[in-house]
Amino acid sequence: MTTSPHPRDELDGVIEWVRNADPLSDATTVGWSHTRQAEMSLRRIVAGETIFTTAIAVPTRHRSVRPLLVAVVLLALGGTAAGARLLLGGPVPSEVRRDLGAVDQGMPADLRYNPDVVNARLVAQADGAKLYAADLPKGGYCAEIVTPDGRPAGAVCTPDATLALKPIDITVPFVDPVTKRSPFIVGGRVNEPGAAALEAVFHDGTHQQVTLGDGGFFVFAVLGDDLVDTHRHGLSLVVSDSTGGQIASAAAPATDFSKPEEQDAKQPIFVSTISTQRDFTRVLGIEGSVNVVGAASLELRYPDGTVVQVRLAASGRYHYDLPADRQADLYELPGQLVVRDAGGRELASHPVAAVAFWRSEG
Repeated sequence: MTTSPHPRDELDGVIEWVRNADPLSDATTVGWSHTRQAEMSLRRIVAGETIFTTAIAVPTRHRSVRPLLVAVVLLALGGTAAGARLLLGGPVPSEVRRDLGAVDQGMPADLRYNPDVVNARLVAQADGAKLYAADLPKGGYCAEIVTPDGRPAGAVCTPDATLALKPIDITVPFVDPVTKRSPFIVGGRVNEPGAAALEAVFHDGTHQQVTLGDGGFFVFAVLGDDLVDTHRHGLSLVVSDSTGGQIASAAAPATDFSKPEEQDAKQPIFVSTISTQRDFTRVLGIEGSVNVVGAASLELRYPDGTVVQVRLAASGRYHYDLPADRQADLYELPGQLVVRDAGGRELASHPVAAVAFWRSEG
């Protein structure tokens, strides 16, 4: 028995054969093999790497190949741990290894995650999407989704200290330009103890079973008629225990189709810090926009209480370069950007800090 990518056109015949035949007898059936869940489960198994021999490549009703097809169906529907392991743990693409290894770039030694990139592995796959993960020395993990078209979506890390705060850790990557037909891929990990099953619940109330991979990791893509609706309304993920009782839930939000500058404008003060990848403890400059009616001035207040005025354009845009001797001052504690009206009354404020500070805060 071998594993190999299986061409799509060959699989359609296999799927149709399973849908129209009872795997346990010669009679046709209208039972489980005609349900959406059964077909989706089988498609997920064969969309990536499927278990087969050369006899399965050509669909047939001949008695000798039926046990092989039954094995595939039982693997898809039964979700046994042994079956899952046959499909997981494969080699990690070099691009993913590079992304996982770069999560500590520019960070001081005491804030580095140090993911075990050497032993990174494939932990979940479905609908052509794959999820790779690397363990952290003190618990937790870094993970990256690879989209069905083969694009790594960026590494995301969850340290041990935040696991308890995330019963279901969710990542929904998007690549610009985002449209209502863009792939909606959901990946992550179920961290809730006692989890036995995971399902997606759509806005219209329909449910879709989500296969749990190695260590509770999961990934899936929203397909077909659900895609546009999910972009518009998002979806929920629900975790159940062995008795079927719900023990955790989380939401994947609706897609924000507005332009980046429109998203920024929703914040009273939008701020972006300027740093180099060599050292994320330093802030070289800040820039952004003030979106408060009546704003007349903007100031930066350092953690030690020193205040400097930041030039505010009529459009609300601003840019300020920190002096060299101040570029490390926003690492251990954040500063504050404060907006005032013409009379000096504070209208809004927003914290500003080095990238390394935010990591230290979890």
